[in-house]
Amino acid sequence: MINSILTLFRVRGDDPTLAVAQKAALSKQIPLMYFILLVNTWGVAITHMHVAPAFLTIAVPTLMTVVCSMRLLQWWYRAGRTETDPTRAIADLRRTNRIAWVLAAVFATWGVALAPYGDSFMQSHVAFYMGITVIGCIFCLTHLLSAAIAVTLVVNIVFIAYFGMTGNDIFIAMAVDVGLVSLAMLMVLWVQYRDFTNLIVSRRELEMKKNALEKRELDLIEEQKQTQALSDENKKLANVDSLTSLANRRFFFGKLDEAIAASQAQDDPIHVGIIDLDGFKPVNDAYGHRIGDELLVQLAFRLSHICRGKALVARLGGDEFAFLLLAKNHAAAQELAEEICEACREPFSIANIIVQIGASVGIASSDLCDDAANHLYEHADFALYQAKRDAPGTAVAFSDEHHRSLSRVMIIEQALRDRSIDRDIALNFQPIFDIQQQSVTAFEALARWQHPVLGFVSPAEFIPAAERLGYINHLSRLLLTKALHEAQTWPDNIRLSFNLSARDLSSSEHAMRLLAIIGNSGITPTRIDLEITETAILTDLMRAQTVAQAFISAGVGVSLDDFGTGYSSLTHLHSMPLTKIKIDRSFVTGIDRDPASAKIVKSLIRMADDLNLECIIEGVETAGEMDQVRELGGRFVQGYHISKPLGAADARKLVLATGQSNHAAAR
Repeated sequence: MINSILTLFRVRGDDPTLAVAQKAALSKQIPLMYFILLVNTWGVAITHMHVAPAFLTIAVPTLMTVVCSMRLLQWWYRAGRTETDPTRAIADLRRTNRIAWVLAAVFATWGVALAPYGDSFMQSHVAFYMGITVIGCIFCLTHLLSAAIAVTLVVNIVFIAYFGMTGNDIFIAMAVDVGLVSLAMLMVLWVQYRDFTNLIVSRRELEMKKNALEKRELDLIEEQKQTQALSDENKKLANVDSLTSLANRRFFFGKLDEAIAASQAQDDPIHVGIIDLDGFKPVNDAYGHRIGDELLVQLAFRLSHICRGKALVARLGGDEFAFLLLAKNHAAAQELAEEICEACREPFSIANIIVQIGASVGIASSDLCDDAANHLYEHADFALYQAKRDAPGTAVAFSDEHHRSLSRVMIIEQALRDRSIDRDIALNFQPIFDIQQQSVTAFEALARWQHPVLGFVSPAEFIPAAERLGYINHLSRLLLTKALHEAQTWPDNIRLSFNLSARDLSSSEHAMRLLAIIGNSGITPTRIDLEITETAILTDLMRAQTVAQAFISAGVGVSLDDFGTGYSSLTHLHSMPLTKIKIDRSFVTGIDRDPASAKIVKSLIRMADDLNLECIIEGVETAGEMDQVRELGGRFVQGYHISKPLGAADARKLVLATGQSNHAAAR
């Protein structure tokens, strides 16, 4: 019995759906309840200001106003939100239930405290205030039965107790009347609350039945949809790039094969353009892959707009795109490519970041070369390489000259693949001269390749090709072995300087193989200097630091080649473990006639000296330059004024015949 009574004053926590519905209804009603309380309170307070103490007519109403206003605003704010969390809804309902007891007690006590003041009209006003307030609260708390009962119980007990004991028949009648009306309203409220609860329960059960029925009816349809969606998704994955929604590599080359077959039958020209972004990697590294991906998405939108109705545009992978154009005039492909370059130069706005990049485009047209139809992509790729090397940010069309160059590149690459280069490649050695000792102190090993068909092939041609094909590590080990074998014939005080590729610094495994070759050569590691360029460092600074430290720990010297040409050379000078720097020849040419160059070289020599690094000055070509370097304090020099690169035999003769006696003998 007692538990049943106590249940009337508690908020149900066993029905989450009901709690959410109750809170939704109360969020529209409780602000009105607080408004009624405030209006009625100040109505009574104002009429009693001239007869009651200020504490009752001003201080207490003000405090009540602050508290009620805060609660009103909280519920008003919630009225615009849809509550979906049952736990939070139940917590709010229980808080409201507790506050109802407190507020009812405060308002009732305050009303009774004002009743003794003033005449019978004012006392009637207080009675009216308490009666009308409790009725208003009951209506506003219709959907929270426990709170409505609490307010009714507290206010009516105080009201009936006070006015029932006044001895005034009118007040006694009013107390009885208010009590009966409140009881009747609670009965009505009980019916409404029960109907509301039943409605929510019925609606939930109906919704569950409806959902179950729909689920059963839609099972087969859903399976069909899933099957169709899976088929569509597979088709999309097979033909569409998932990031940009452009055609993907597979679809592009499929269409290219179809176009080539059609062109051979109809003699219609085909134009292929390959688009590669300039500056995309720094953006990706600086801002992260999310910004990089968004950049590709925006770029894809621009490309789609430009190529709509003209050409097929596709993303081949990474930051590489391509277009396929069918047009009688190959100038149309050039115009389209230039329009693409212009569009890529326009800034991109991504997450409040302005990003600026560019694009290089290589174009190949089937009507320009006899065999172009079957090699369009390769020709366009070669044209792209030329664009990125010679004119980044522009469009370059494959030409007859490119065809000849490509043929040469293909021969070079074939020699790399079949390892025939191993048989023909050799080394020349350029002396490094010590001005103070007037003697040759070291030789730099330089690769030289005489191809049976092409003749002399410059390292500027075959080194990049070897890097592209992944052959450079083998080539470095081969040449280092040859160089060490030759250095065994030199006096022990002659050092060997050997150039490394960026790929040689790409992993500790490559470095360990080079150190193993040095260890097996029988030459003291301290006689060897390995030269690295700033480009190699930029590829992976942390890896380069680790590998360089491994070389130095083994006793091998590490030189920074072409120092001064990179934009961050000073940074690398401090961060990299080094033993030498080589000042680039661009600072030395004409140094005897250019005071600015002389000052730069002098500063670099002093800086190297302060950092305990040996300094080798490259590119000394004339006696005037030699004299100027000597005057600036330079010690080690290299260049044609000392000697051109020599064959192995001539290098041996130089050190053995001269005994490293003097400069003239070295020349």
